[in-house]
Amino acid sequence: MADYENAEKQIMNCLLSYTRGIDRLDPDAILAAFHPGALLEGYQIDAFVPIEDFALPVVERLRKRYSSTQHRLSNTKIDFNDDGAIAESYILAYHVQPADEDSPERLWTFSGRYIDYFEDRDGQWRIAKRFLRADWTKIETIDEKMPNKFIAGSRDKDDPIYGQIAN
Repeated sequence: MADYENAEKQIMNCLLSYTRGIDRLDPDAILAAFHPGALLEGYQIDAFVPIEDFALPVVERLRKRYSSTQHRLSNTKIDFNDDGAIAESYILAYHVQPADEDSPERLWTFSGRYIDYFEDRDGQWRIAKRFLRADWTKIETIDEKMPNKFIAGSRDKDDPIYGQIAN
């Protein structure tokens, strides 16, 4: 009998490694969620993209276009079958585009789902194939911010999560 409790833990860790990697601009954390050669569909129209061709380019695009992002997962359902597991997770992703001479600061919001096919290879549950599906999107102007003086997060390994907290 399979150790589904351990498998579920590994699967959730993969999903969260991906979101941390996207938001902290860490391609290694993104890659850690996938088996080598894993394919992603839904990020480009009518094309599967190997994870190795996705991780670094997406980090560079996010770094250039947005001042911050936050990807939140919810409603994750994991179903095991003879071939591995299928995980469906709702995704709510926020992207802050800085103001420039042509436009004000804007918030881009994406709501959709990740449908991930996980495989167990040598005791490691990771994503073998991912489908991204959009449910709705919204773009809005950020006209006003909260008056509090919060410490901004870092989008790199200067963030405290990579320091003593993570060790």
